[in-house]
Amino acid sequence: MKKIIVSSLILACGSIYAQKAKPKTNKIDKNLVGLWKGSEKDQQIEGVEKLWIMERKQDGTFMLLFTTVQDCQVDQHVEKGQWWIENGEFHELHYSSGQTDVYTYQVLDPSHIKFKSKEQSMEMATDNYTFIDTKIEEEDQ
Repeated sequence: MKKIIVSSLILACGSIYAQKAKPKTNKIDKNLVGLWKGSEKDQQIEGVEKLWIMERKQDGTFMLLFTTVQDCQVDQHVEKGQWWIENGEFHELHYSSGQTDVYTYQVLDPSHIKFKSKEQSMEMATDNYTFIDTKIEEEDQ
């Protein structure tokens, strides 16, 4: 009986400690933190224009508001996820799909980041999917 009580106490204390331990944080590039906007046309899907606003937070999470325009039809949706830098590449995990997009990126200046997809998907209208995010400054809001 003593062994069961001691084992239960050890297990309970271990669980409490594990809950208080800090989760592992991903590496981020502070140049990418903030509110950004971008657009592309005919790159992923021919005849489709995509516009977005993305907030990349310092804690490695993001929220992305997508607007798509096709044949005069406008749709919007919101995606949430997590982002990080690994091996010098930008990774973007989308919670809704569970998929991670991987891009090479280049900081052109403090207000512009160029991204190039590492994935050459057969669904893309182009083999060279690139776009530039532009930082939304406070006076732009």
